[in-house]
Amino acid sequence: MGTKSQLLLFSKDGIFIKAVVSFIHSTVSTCFVRKNTVAVTLGRAYLTNLVDIEKNEVIQTVKLSHYCYGVASDGETLVISSSDSKCTRVNLNDMSHTIIRMILNGMERLACISLFQGNIYGTIPFKNKVCCYKSTGEPLWTFQHQDIDRPEGIALDKHGFVYIASRGNNSVVVVSPDGKTCKTILSEADGIKHPWAIDINNETEMMIVSCKISENSNYDTAGVYKI
Repeated sequence: MGTKSQLLLFSKDGIFIKAVVSFIHSTVSTCFVRKNTVAVTLGRAYLTNLVDIEKNEVIQTVKLSHYCYGVASDGETLVISSSDSKCTRVNLNDMSHTIIRMILNGMERLACISLFQGNIYGTIPFKNKVCCYKSTGEPLWTFQHQDIDRPEGIALDKHGFVYIASRGNNSVVVVSPDGKTCKTILSEADGIKHPWAIDINNETEMMIVSCKISENSNYDTAGVYKI
């Protein structure tokens, strides 16, 4: 997502294909939902749009009661994080909403989120935390480590390992499924600079990491890696 608030489509080789749609509100996050559909959160507008990337149109607008930050989907549900302790789960079959009250400390909030086997995983950037919650909002584990600094994007592989875009120290860190250990797998020496988003295709076992050219730059780049 960029400063022009457009959803852009690229080939698996990184070749630009087309601008899918433009938005009048600032975009925050996006995720694949199912078939040709992706979800895009629109932050302060309290909206999340479902976009058909073949038809180049918004096919559903989800209005929520909170800021729309991170978004994740398992194909049946959509979970959207907010700027406080709430997340919303949307049933994609009937579009019904359920508020999930996350158990967090003080002013903490989940930023980017991911779903795996019914659990919700998220990052808390300014507390340098990675968290795992039940679908009801109850915490399963919280992990902190000196190698994780201002974590942003989060994704899981098919084995339940948690991949973190550690923006504060220009690295990608993998946390074990039980939330007890971690390992840095990519660093600035590998071209990682201010990473902020990450995703994994578990069919091809490929990972994409979005980075900034520099901290104050509006220009982004992305690297694709075999996991």
